Amino acid sequence: MKRENLAISTPLSTIILASVLLVIVGVASFAANNAINAQLEETQFEQAKNVLLAVDKIVKKVLFARQSSGYVKSSFWKTTPQFTRTGGNLTLIIDAGSVNWTYQIPVNVIKVKGGSHVGVTTPQDILGNGSLLLTDLSSSLGRVSVYQSDGAWVSLDYSRVRCVYTGIWEYFNGSDYESFNVVEITVVNFTFGTIETGTQVFIIVQNLGINSESILDISGNFEIRVIGPDGEEKRSLEELGGDPSKRTIINLVFVNVEVSVARSG
Repeated sequence: MKRENLAISTPLSTIILASVLLVIVGVASFAANNAINAQLEETQFEQAKNVLLAVDKIVKKVLFARQSSGYVKSSFWKTTPQFTRTGGNLTLIIDAGSVNWTYQIPVNVIKVKGGSHVGVTTPQDILGNGSLLLTDLSSSLGRVSVYQSDGAWVSLDYSRVRCVYTGIWEYFNGSDYESFNVVEITVVNFTFGTIETGTQVFIIVQNLGINSESILDISGNFEIRVIGPDGEEKRSLEELGGDPSKRTIINLVFVNVEVSVARSG
């Protein structure tokens, strides 16, 4: 009787041991695959940041070169790029009291979503900032930021206006030379062309042209206001560094930049 129990228990133990080993191997394999996927997603998310920074560099290069273009080649297989026309506008208002000038620019954003293993603990600007009104030449018109919203995201937008006081210049007014304040305003009209999908793509940036305009005679301490979907910022001529006792010339430049995507191969 004892020998029979021993004979039965030996193969049973072998089966149980084999089952346990299979479970251990399965769990280890899942954990290893999970770790590899997490690492790949982190790498792709970092690559997405670098791609958007590269796109911004091309925008800067083509900004004042009409009809110029450049491209970035990239792959997206653990991340999801989106080219979003938000439907919102950035509104620029030059308010001189009795007379106003108003301009509207569409707000468009390139966004890339990271994989499920990627997270952003604190929103952060990698390039530029969230200001709507830039008053110096060193600040970036492009903003690259990372944030968490139902997943990890990195985004690029040009939803801001550069407004720089360049000083007092002498101009001939028809009979004599007169001192004028001069203010330069620059806006990027960031739009999308044809968007093709694929794991290997070219992101093409093109300057479609520049629209310029001058407002030649503004008096007093006028105000520049920029209104975005989430806020408003404003500066007076005096706050920009100008002299309200003198008349002002404002030069506006609207740069039309289009981004399109073509499949590689």
